[in-house]
Amino acid sequence: MNMKAMAAAPLAALVLLGSGAAVQAQNNTRWMSECAGWVAKKGYSVDYIEQRTGERPSGNMAQNWRSNLEPKEARAGDVVFLYVASADGNGQRAEIVEDVLRNEDGSIRGFRTSSMNLGKMVEPYCHITENFGKVSMRRVEFDRVLRAYRPPGK
Repeated sequence: MNMKAMAAAPLAALVLLGSGAAVQAQNNTRWMSECAGWVAKKGYSVDYIEQRTGERPSGNMAQNWRSNLEPKEARAGDVVFLYVASADGNGQRAEIVEDVLRNEDGSIRGFRTSSMNLGKMVEPYCHITENFGKVSMRRVEFDRVLRAYRPPGK
């Protein structure tokens, strides 16, 4: 590779990275527009987190929220993020930890969580389940948790 090509390679990589972010932003904007009616109804998991904690950390999508603690440090009132299948492969949902479930040795085996929009998918593009806007409880195994967030003041 010649010197000119070597100098251009980092710039090309930045352009590709930037264009990937631009495409994702464009896709999010399109999704927000096409699913606006559902978004306005406030029945997604992120809406439930906002209702319970009084804040929406950053953005409309759980995948955009920053985590501020390790999942092994989560306790009741914290938020855990779980992977969900999505077209872009980055889908996540947010759930409130109601209780930490421990093994006999004290290690975490899972959480009892609550959230909205859990269940059978009825409208995949806008991520609508049969329980959109309804609060559900469930047990989540620890190894399904991607990351965690503690709201301020908790």
